Amino acid sequence: MDIDKNNKIFTELYTNIKQQAEKSLTNLVEHAYEIENFLKKNFFSNNEIIIMENLNSSNHHLNLIIQPVQNYLRDFIEIVEHLTIWLELEIPSYSDNNDFCIIVQNEILDEIASMKSNCIAYMSQIVDYREQRALANKELFKRPQFDDNYHLISNLDYQLYRNLKLMLMDIKSYILRICNILTKNKDLFNRQSFHHQHVNNYF
Repeated sequence: MDIDKNNKIFTELYTNIKQQAEKSLTNLVEHAYEIENFLKKNFFSNNEIIIMENLNSSNHHLNLIIQPVQNYLRDFIEIVEHLTIWLELEIPSYSDNNDFCIIVQNEILDEIASMKSNCIAYMSQIVDYREQRALANKELFKRPQFDDNYHLISNLDYQLYRNLKLMLMDIKSYILRICNILTKNKDLFNRQSFHHQHVNNYF
């Protein structure tokens, strides 16, 4: 085994991961700003009763919101993945007798993992909505005389509309929490190590 070669490869990989993590943190802040502006758009400022009045227009209205929300969710999950790898590499060895640092960093990783899991669940909610609405539309086509099918579709649309807004608010909250956690605990990552140089300025 060529130890020097492996060390060189690891150093290069670690450097790339660290640079990607730095870029990810910058992207997170930009995402929070974009989400804040998106929440102020007419999609959410209009009277919500529109969602329940016309099934065709409500579906079109929701489609204009769903795609950006899905993009924000995917981007957040990808960014968090880069941060997770970087943070895991920054955890010191138990032989360093720095148990407190290890515990705190593991708690940070657990917190970020929970945020990631929630965003994956949000993606599943959107998929479930499309499947349920398709089934409801199928029943409506078969039995247009039944009002229950109209109400079901209307309720599905309204519920997703509310959930999409909450999803965006959660993503923005997650971003701010991650930035706050990393900023407050940056000293824990500031260790003098050849392979593990802490990022002094996140943004």
